[in-house]
Amino acid sequence: MGAPTEGHYFFTSARPGRTGNPASKFGAVPDDVVHRWILGLPKPNTAIVSLLGRKPDGLSEFSFYSFYGGFDLPSEHSARLSLREWVERWHGDKLIVVREHPTCDFTPLGAETLDAIAQDMYDLLSIGRTVVLVDSGGDTRVGMVCRHIGATEDSTQF
Repeated sequence: MGAPTEGHYFFTSARPGRTGNPASKFGAVPDDVVHRWILGLPKPNTAIVSLLGRKPDGLSEFSFYSFYGGFDLPSEHSARLSLREWVERWHGDKLIVVREHPTCDFTPLGAETLDAIAQDMYDLLSIGRTVVLVDSGGDTRVGMVCRHIGATEDSTQF
């Protein structure tokens, strides 16, 4: 596999609703905030690669939302849509692809996990998708992935 960023650009982001305000780490995130986040994602052909999973204390990083994620137990998401289903239901016209690689915040990612994320990114980028790599704060786990694939940061503001 070639380097995922070779000849391609991808974006990184904190989860929807996360701001510089420390209170945003634990507050519920209304759907309208997630809708605005989705509408503000880079285009065209957007693909979300989510690293959201659990906090170190076991709390689901999806407990802030009306949808659930890949690590969540059935008891944690009764009658809720998955992240992918939620995006398809509300933003299906945008044909956004969602790939989940659930991880634990502040926990080192193993080589197998990093390789799987890198492969997913490579596959999506190679077919012209605009990839947005997401973790809770847009830094720790995303940073691990970026170092693993040898990505270079370009902090240009759009």
